[in-house]
Amino acid sequence: MKRPPQLDVSELPTVVFGSRTTLWWGVTGLITIEGTVFAIVAATYFYLRGGAVEWPPPGVSQPPLALTTAFLAVLLASLAPMHWTNKAALRGDLRGIQIWLAVTTVLGAACLVMRGFEFSLLSYEWRSHAYGSVVWTILSLHTLHLLTSIGENVLFLVLLAKGPVEDKHLLDVTVNGLYWFFVVAAWVPFYFILYMDPGLFRP
Repeated sequence: MKRPPQLDVSELPTVVFGSRTTLWWGVTGLITIEGTVFAIVAATYFYLRGGAVEWPPPGVSQPPLALTTAFLAVLLASLAPMHWTNKAALRGDLRGIQIWLAVTTVLGAACLVMRGFEFSLLSYEWRSHAYGSVVWTILSLHTLHLLTSIGENVLFLVLLAKGPVEDKHLLDVTVNGLYWFFVVAAWVPFYFILYMDPGLFRP
């Protein structure tokens, strides 16, 4: 009996990176969904702004611009070590992953501390008015994403330190980096929406 043709796949890699893996597409889909949520919240802000007689309402004071700008600067600075983390993962450089992921996590933790001060300096609550509701929603939504991403970083650091580290974990690290890039990029437009609104600088 004639044997069916066979294909030798023994030389193929056990792990691939980027768009060649289903995990990358899964996280990309998640980012698309969550990005849509951020876009809806931004649209809500401008919808409420367009229907308001005065925006922001009288008596509203914001955290110092120096604080909110420092938050953005540190958040953007975290892109570099996360990029180097991904590069180390592609090389299989475990030590490099640990160092740069730890740096990213420390910068993220610094952002959380500043965000805590940011919340404490708001002169209104989420239930004070429509402006307060939408601003608290934006800040809370992004803080939740930041917390989630930092938590994932910590879990990876523990896993990499404890071991054993497999090739699939290197893929997980790069996909985690993709989500971190999204969390950082998502805040940039909101910084300008919330803290560069001309209404904040009225006499």
